[in-house]
Formats: sequence, C-alpha cells, structure tokens
Amino acid sequence: MHRSHTRWLPVATALGTLVVLGTSTPAEAASARFGQVTATDGVLRPDCHRYRYHYVVRPGSDDWILETWLYDPRGEPRGAGDFAPGADPKRGRASFGICRTSVVPGRFTIKARLRWYTPGPVPISPSVEHTKWFRPAHFRLTRR
Repeated sequence: MHRSHTRWLPVATALGTLVVLGTSTPAEAASARFGQVTATDGVLRPDCHRYRYHYVVRPGSDDWILETWLYDPRGEPRGAGDFAPGADPKRGRASFGICRTSVVPGRFTIKARLRWYTPGPVPISPSVEHTKWFRPAHFRLTRR
C-alpha cells in the first residue's frame, strides 16, 4: 500500500502543477492583448510625492476609457485615475500622489479596467459596452 502512494505522488504533483500554471495564463494573455499597466519599485520619500506608472491600451474602437485604482499594502484605496481619447494617448505615463505619513512601506497594487464602445446592431440601437480588466500591477515602496 505504501508503494502505491509513492508511485502516484509524482503524477499528482505534475498534474497539480499543470492545473495551477494553466488556470492563470489564458486570462492574463487575454487581458494583455488589450493593454497593461506597469510600475517600478522605489523609495517611499518623506512628505507627499508623485509616483509614476505607465499604461498602454489597445481598445476595440476609438471610443474608450481606462480607469485605474491604487491600493496600499493594507488594501486601502489611495487614488484613482482615468484616461480617454482626445485628452490622453493610448500609451503614456501617469502618477499617483502618495504621502509617507498616511501609508506603510510595502507592496502597492494598481488595478485597471478598460471599457470601449461599439455601435449597436442597428443604427438606432444603443452602443455596446465591452470591458476588460488588466492584470494588476504591483510595485514596492521601501523606506531608505
């Protein structure tokens, strides 16, 4: 009996690894096709400062909006931003203001949602809304 457990352990481990690796990849690939947000690690400086992040959108039409939200290491919301055609490019930089006295150092998260609109099936139909959530971007701010 002990022998059968040993024989199946490598198979179960391999299958478990495939399931874990396989579940996140298609969703991430699908959201990356429509764009992404990124940020680099940095130092949490004294007082209040702006910390940059980058965004890229590839919407399905020219009528789009990108919304971003910043969460601190404790999961508390710390800021938001939005980008739209005409006022903002499809690829650019933005920043969030962070005050050292109101946050702790650690891993911050940026969540982003892209929405775009296409014409309805007939001319008098309302626009069709499409929504894609991007893979969250994480960055660390540490004290010196």
